Amino acid sequence: MLLQLLTSEHGNLMGVGDPDQSVFSWRGADIRNILDFERDFPGTRTIALEQNYRSTNAILNAANAVISHNRERKEKRLWSELGEGEPVRVLEVEDEHAEARFVAAEIAGLLEYGYSLSELAVVYRTNAQSRVLEDVLVRQGVAYQVIGGPRFYERAEVKDVIAYLQAIDNPYDAVSLTRIANKPRRGVGNTSLSRLQTLADGEGISLWEALGRADEAGLATASLRAVQSFYGLLQSLMAGAMELSVSELVERVLERSGYLDALEAERTIEARGRIENLEELVGVAHEFEAASDEPSLSTFLQEISLYSDQDALRGDEGGGQTTLMTLHSAKGLEYRAVFMIGVEEGVFPHARSLEEGSLEEERRLCYVGMTRAKERLTFTHASRRSLYGRTDANLPSRFLDELPEEGVERERLAPTSWSNYGARRGQAQVAPRTDVPDLSTGDNVRHSTLGTGVVLRIEADGVVTVRFEDGVERRLMLEYAPLERIH
Repeated sequence: MLLQLLTSEHGNLMGVGDPDQSVFSWRGADIRNILDFERDFPGTRTIALEQNYRSTNAILNAANAVISHNRERKEKRLWSELGEGEPVRVLEVEDEHAEARFVAAEIAGLLEYGYSLSELAVVYRTNAQSRVLEDVLVRQGVAYQVIGGPRFYERAEVKDVIAYLQAIDNPYDAVSLTRIANKPRRGVGNTSLSRLQTLADGEGISLWEALGRADEAGLATASLRAVQSFYGLLQSLMAGAMELSVSELVERVLERSGYLDALEAERTIEARGRIENLEELVGVAHEFEAASDEPSLSTFLQEISLYSDQDALRGDEGGGQTTLMTLHSAKGLEYRAVFMIGVEEGVFPHARSLEEGSLEEERRLCYVGMTRAKERLTFTHASRRSLYGRTDANLPSRFLDELPEEGVERERLAPTSWSNYGARRGQAQVAPRTDVPDLSTGDNVRHSTLGTGVVLRIEADGVVTVRFEDGVERRLMLEYAPLERIH
């Protein structure tokens, strides 16, 4: 409206934009501003800038094919004078560990081929997906940087929960106690901690012991109650640690501390991302238990510390760094080779987009990621993925189905390619069910982790769509999904 007023006399206005790259609606961006430009400013002349100076035609043709499935867009088709180039690759792997090992191996191969680390990027839909990849790159000694946020074990919410675990394992760890005393906010502020520390110094005791004698610290009534509640919480968690597995303990910390409730109360995209990171930390604990002969809290904390220390010591040694980032962070950047990982239904497109009806924005996000690549573009999708603390047998993303036949190579990496990696880590291999339930549309079903729901559709290839009690619809493979019919 302001622009209409400013230009009403002379009509002198120029706008530049790409509706295929509008991916920030959650920050208030409105794609209608450009889609309705001609309507809002009659007489507009539109010039499509279709020549691309970055990517090869194989990449552009693939991107054109995917984005053409969106209805809310202005028609254009990118082309390049850079030649056809390498085919776009689509790789199916067994799980997220095989995926990370594949990417690390490909990076090593590209370095031998003359690429530098700074010319390579790995992109993914959510921050939590970087964790497994980071672990593998640290072990392989590959220098990397995370754009748009800290590395997994440096994320504030992850460090907070690890500090809870450290305090449970060793309550005399004053640094950890101080970090978590008021996280989430519970009325134990800096003044209360200062008085408790004064009591500890004066009596020659630890901060933990001062917490148990908080009534001697001269605290206000409300502050004293808050400190005593915090002290009781830690005592309860320490008692539970004696009988719980590490993953169960992490889940109990998230629940009893109120940390998850506080994040959920924020009801923001950023808070949702932090929750996903914490769910992924539960997944880290599950992996640790599967791989360790005697999984204990102390050993788990030592392993986490080892990853953090190795990451801190890792330098780029003059060869640059591979870039890891979410697709949103990738906008505006370019790399010779791009790996897009986790391209599966429910992961990308994100399950939330299917609930909120924002699938077209997810497809635009895919288009953004694809057009970051100059020479090589590789998609990976896993037959099963442990993410956010649960394991799912995912379908390949619908975006992969939208790729053209020409200029695209598809391949499945057999488990033997990874020297039985999953089995060595103690992970059970997922086999097709022999007792596939006989379902009809409208049947009530129960999923072992997602709860109860109703069957909406059954497709010829054994894919079933179920709406669960929380209103979320999921497409599941009957051969793998832990579904049972209920009456």
